[in-house]
This record gives sequence, C-alpha cells and structure tokens, in this order.
Amino acid sequence: MRDDFAINQVGGLACVYLSMTEHLQLDCFIRNYIKTRNLHSVEDIDRILRATLQHYPGQPPVMVNEVNAWIDKTLGYRTAHPDFAQLEDL
Repeated sequence: MRDDFAINQVGGLACVYLSMTEHLQLDCFIRNYIKTRNLHSVEDIDRILRATLQHYPGQPPVMVNEVNAWIDKTLGYRTAHPDFAQLEDL
C-alpha cells in the first residue's frame, strides 16, 4: 500500500474508497447502494443501512466492493441491473 494512502485516509466509515485516490462520503455511498440495489421502496432503508454499517468489521481504508459484498451478505440484497428485469430464483 502506498504511504500517502495509509496516511491520508478518512477514518471509520465516514467514506468508502472507489480507488486509491477517490472516495465517496457515506451519504453518497448509501444513496448509490440504494439505487444499485433498487431499494427505494424499502421502508426506512437509509436508517437500516446506517445501523448495519455501524457493525462493519473491516478497518479503514474500506473499499466499495468489500462494503457492498458485506452488506449484500448481511442483509440479503442483490444488485439490480437497470437493463434487465429481476429474475426469480428457481
């Protein structure tokens, strides 16, 4: 890991990293997660995600793919591709 990345990281889950130099603030990450999982209709989803993220076991820097996978596994959500209808599990 580069020294400047380790030194200049934002602590906790105040942000989620997209790359070594780009990150999303937590509010933006949550909005993006809700959009990519098509969770707009889930009541109180913002609060659910914030409460769940308080228990994230990883240490900063936190990469977006790691957090997405952990939330998906913890809450059972899946990504929703905008060009394809949701398929039912058989």
